[in-house]
Amino acid sequence: MNSLRTRTATTAIRICRRQASSNAKAAASKAASSSAKAAASKAAGSASTEPSSTKKRESLDPAQNRDKFLVGNPHPVSNLRPVLYPIPANESKEDRLFRERCERVDAFNQNFWVNNNAMFNKAKAEFEEKVRATNGNQPVTTDELSVFYKDFLDKAYDRQLNYNKQWWIENIGLLLPAAKAAVRKWTSRS
Repeated sequence: MNSLRTRTATTAIRICRRQASSNAKAAASKAASSSAKAAASKAAGSASTEPSSTKKRESLDPAQNRDKFLVGNPHPVSNLRPVLYPIPANESKEDRLFRERCERVDAFNQNFWVNNNAMFNKAKAEFEEKVRATNGNQPVTTDELSVFYKDFLDKAYDRQLNYNKQWWIENIGLLLPAAKAAVRKWTSRS
């Protein structure tokens, strides 16, 4: 059994060395190619001072991007990214109803996860404090935390089940407004 482990470890080390060697060769080749291109560009007397891959950054101001979906940074408690839905100038009634329904579903989702994660963080902090008090201020181990996680999930089972049911109802409820908005767009083009 020991010789099998030794052979496996030796093989793994060889593979890692081969991969590192090929990565180093690829990086060196890419660097050489890049410097050759730069030299050729300089020799040709290129008038452009900006690299060709530079793009103009768009403004992140929501007032200037009313026609685009804007997704924000994750919420600190819920960890969900907020979405600002576009409001086109010629928004039809069907489009507005669909957009508002999407916003309601997002608000429902956000509200649940803020409450759930706040309860989780509070319960976890209390558990860790209790364990540290009994262990002489030693760090909480993963085994101890696994007991907490199981207990928390068991207690949250009904709440999570109700959330999942409601979430499915809300998402299926988006189908009719989405279909109406799509049909409206399709018939207005014809």
